[in-house]
Amino acid sequence: MNANKWQTLAAVAGLMVSVTAGAQETTASTGGGSFGNVGQLVISTDASGSLGYSTQGSGAGFIFLEPGADYFIKQNLSVGSGLQLRAIFSEGDDPVAFGLNVRAGYNIPLTDKVSVWPKGIISLQLGDPLLPFANASLPADVTVILEGYAPFLFHVTDHFFVGGGPRLAFGLGDDVEVAFSVATTLGGYF
Repeated sequence: MNANKWQTLAAVAGLMVSVTAGAQETTASTGGGSFGNVGQLVISTDASGSLGYSTQGSGAGFIFLEPGADYFIKQNLSVGSGLQLRAIFSEGDDPVAFGLNVRAGYNIPLTDKVSVWPKGIISLQLGDPLLPFANASLPADVTVILEGYAPFLFHVTDHFFVGGGPRLAFGLGDDVEVAFSVATTLGGYF
């Protein structure tokens, strides 16, 4: 019985290696589709809504919307900016914040229809202090956040994509605070 489990595991591993090698060969021959070409302008919005958890031990529901624009300055290398709206729903207080960010990303084509587009983001938010990012070193209504976001994109048609992936945020201040979420992305490019 144990031999069958190992044989099945070996067959699955072999299949995964074959699919990965085929995807790399397809990407090399097709260039991973047209997303990420020099001079492209991408208009997108990132969104998430869930129960969040902070390193301070507080749980709260939150919604996050971020419309933005990115421009590919080199093949697969993008720079951009976005507007942010964040709202937290907890007992008693429901803080809301607006923000601006700058970001840089690098598109990694996996197949002709799939890529991953990790981005580093620096945000400045104005509004009510947002848990978990209450920052004692800045005025009560200003928060600086460093984020990493790595959405996997599915290119539905030429010039249109949907995707999602993990997002990790660090609130800066006297104590570094951390939040993790999964966000979605919807956008197009020309």
